[in-house]
Amino acid sequence: MYTNFQLNIVSIENLIFSDMVYKVTISSVDGELTILAKHAPLITITKPGIICINSNKFNNKCIYLPESILEVKLNNVLILADSMINNINNLNEKEIIESKIKIESLLKKRTNIDQQIKLSLELAKTLAKLQAIKASKLFKLNNKIY
Repeated sequence: MYTNFQLNIVSIENLIFSDMVYKVTISSVDGELTILAKHAPLITITKPGIICINSNKFNNKCIYLPESILEVKLNNVLILADSMINNINNLNEKEIIESKIKIESLLKKRTNIDQQIKLSLELAKTLAKLQAIKASKLFKLNNKIY
C-alpha cells in the first residue's frame, strides 16, 4: 500500500478532480515531475500536456491539462488550470495536425515578435495535444481517461 496525499485540480469554471492519490506525473517547465507523498514544498508552472494520476481506487488515469500552476504543500497538491481540461477522447487528431501545419506556416511568415510569441504558444499547445493523443494510443489508456 502506498502513502496517499490529496490532489485537487481546479479551473476557473469548476473543480475538475479531487481525491486521495499516491502518485502524480506531470510535465513542468523544468521537465518531467513525479510527486509522491511527503514531497518537498514546490511551486512551478506546468506545460500543456498530460497528467497521469495513480490511486488505490484506480491504477492510472491520464488527463490533458493546459498550462497551469502546481503547488505542493504539506501532502496536498493543488493544480490551478487556466481553462477547462479537454477530454483526450474528444481531441480530433486530424484537425490538430492541420492546425499545427497552419501555425508552422504562419511562424515562417511573421516578423513581428508579438505574433511570433503568440504563435509559438499556440504551437506548444497543439504539440501537447498531439503528444496526449499519441500517449493515449501508445499505452492504450483510452478506457481510463477522463
